Amino acid sequence: MLPDLLLELALRRQEALRGEAFGVVLLDEVSAEETKASVVLDAISPLAASHGVQVGQSIAEAHVLSAALRVVELERGSVGEELGHLAEAALAFGIAVAYETPDTLWVDTSGAAHLVGGEEALALELANLMQELGHRVRVAMASGPKLAQAFARWLPLGKTRGVHVISRSDEARRVKTLPTMALPIAAELRAWLVQLGVLTFGQLTELSRAEVTARIGEGATWVLALASGHDPSPLDAYRPAVIPSESTEWDEPVTGTQPLKFVLRGLTARLSARLAGRGESAQSLELCLAYDRSLARLAAVQPYHNIELQLASPLWREEELFRVLTARLERTALAAPCLGLTLSAPSVVRALGRQLDLARVISKTTGAELLPALVAELAQDIGPSRVGILSVEDAHRPEAKTRLNPVFQRKKPRQSRKRRNQQVPLVSVKSVEGYRGEPTRLLPDPVPIEAPLRRGATLGFDQRLYTIEQVRFAERLDSVEWWTGRAVARDYVWLILAGADGVLEALAYVDRATGKRYVQALLD
Repeated sequence: MLPDLLLELALRRQEALRGEAFGVVLLDEVSAEETKASVVLDAISPLAASHGVQVGQSIAEAHVLSAALRVVELERGSVGEELGHLAEAALAFGIAVAYETPDTLWVDTSGAAHLVGGEEALALELANLMQELGHRVRVAMASGPKLAQAFARWLPLGKTRGVHVISRSDEARRVKTLPTMALPIAAELRAWLVQLGVLTFGQLTELSRAEVTARIGEGATWVLALASGHDPSPLDAYRPAVIPSESTEWDEPVTGTQPLKFVLRGLTARLSARLAGRGESAQSLELCLAYDRSLARLAAVQPYHNIELQLASPLWREEELFRVLTARLERTALAAPCLGLTLSAPSVVRALGRQLDLARVISKTTGAELLPALVAELAQDIGPSRVGILSVEDAHRPEAKTRLNPVFQRKKPRQSRKRRNQQVPLVSVKSVEGYRGEPTRLLPDPVPIEAPLRRGATLGFDQRLYTIEQVRFAERLDSVEWWTGRAVARDYVWLILAGADGVLEALAYVDRATGKRYVQALLD
């Protein structure tokens, strides 16, 4: 049971209501017209309750008791959607889940309690999960859904923190103590039973079946069975959406990424819990920023801005998802103030479990499991094309000997090349005495030099002046990669450069076609 769900959803939409007297009405469809004064309240805040306002009163009656009472309208469909999202998170605790608007969530835990240390441990863990997602919760475990709902709604909190595990041996006795108001029948019928003096389930079973059938009708058999502790109610299992998505909206537009990161934390926590319950991981994420439409039109931009994130490895943990999302959000310039965020996982895969060991803390990510989150965070920070796996290529040119393969591209199967396409120069001459090995630092782009490559010449490099102390021939490439139509012909030399900061060894080459000279690499 989520007794304050309507209030929590209202506060999520309007944070300014916190500490105010307000009530919530549940409508099939929210319209722009003012809510009729005859509509009854489905939930009230603690301050409104202290003024004498009660659930079930009309808006007009409530305003008599609290003139400053504010009324929040919620669509029944949006409340059901939120319950469906929580049901997905609860899938981690049972074989099937279901919900009932506005405040009930069911989990079929048959055969699953031993996996977490027993029924009581399972109930406590489920309660903790709902509390972490920002909801006040009451949990009861019984033999049937309607009995569990009645126990969760009507049993006192006591020392159990709102968690009750009703054993089979004790269930029959405790069912008799439930109030008649816990029966899932029409309010008028419950009121009629109370007027007759039938205040508990036990007193209801003492009535004759004919008397109960005359008033309740066809459902009398089911009601009497429920009052006796037998719950034949079927569980209509909930089927999660293919693409999990979390969204939130607010009334006042916000600027800057810091408030958005605060909202994003809650969206990420809820999406992570749903992925964990489904046993899935996100392979990609999509964050949609909803701009203020009027301000977006004034700035000549679209009212929505979508941010797509391809993940190097599937992720589902809250901290990992939040790190990746914030790394990208901090680099995003807002074109207009925002009124909402939507976070979704368009592509999901089955989450692979890892065997636990004593060196690993279950609630934290350590060791090799940090790598996927780190790669995804770097990709969003510096760009996906700059993060990858470095491979060594069969090439003669220094700039072609390594290649950065993006981690987001699927590897193509290597095809064997014919002999004529292999990279073999027609002439390759190396000076054994002058060969210094491979350079350790390749410059992003070759730096042109004007000075001749001889001893005593002065050249400018990296905003510094150097004097060539020594020149050694390294290698000649002639007609390399001739099949590309751009054959390479170069003479490579090692240069010993002396400057104010010390001695520097560099690899330079002369383009034999143009005669131009370049510094291409350094040897540290």
